Parts: sequence; C-alpha cells; structure tokens
Amino acid sequence: MTDKEIRDLIRSEIKSHMLDMPNKAKVKEIAKEVSNEYLTKKEVKDMIKDTMNAYHRWMWEKKNMWMSQI
Repeated sequence: MTDKEIRDLIRSEIKSHMLDMPNKAKVKEIAKEVSNEYLTKKEVKDMIKDTMNAYHRWMWEKKNMWMSQI
C-alpha cells in the first residue's frame, strides 16, 4: 500500500465516525431530557439544610425531655 492509499483509508474512517457524532442541537436535546432526572445544586443544598434543621430540632426536643426528668 502506498502512503496515499493509507491516508485515504484513514480519512474515510474518520469521516464515517464524524457522521455518527451528534450535532449541537442534538446535544442540547439530550441535555434537556437528562436534566429532569437529576437534582440541581440548589435542591441539594435545600435538602441538606432541611435535614440539618430536622436533626437539630430532634436533638433540642431530646435535650428538653432529659431536662424535664431531672
């Protein structure tokens, strides 16, 4: 095989793989579909904040129960 034939084979393989790649519009469409399945950063922060508030409220109530038994 000559150098030109090898380059042509490689070029044709690269072109065939480039056709399979999604374009910008397809990537945006996929991102919109996936975004509904995951939590945002704000939702995670709110979830952590609510959990910590519930934990501290529970500890406060537990402390009051111990104090009332003394």
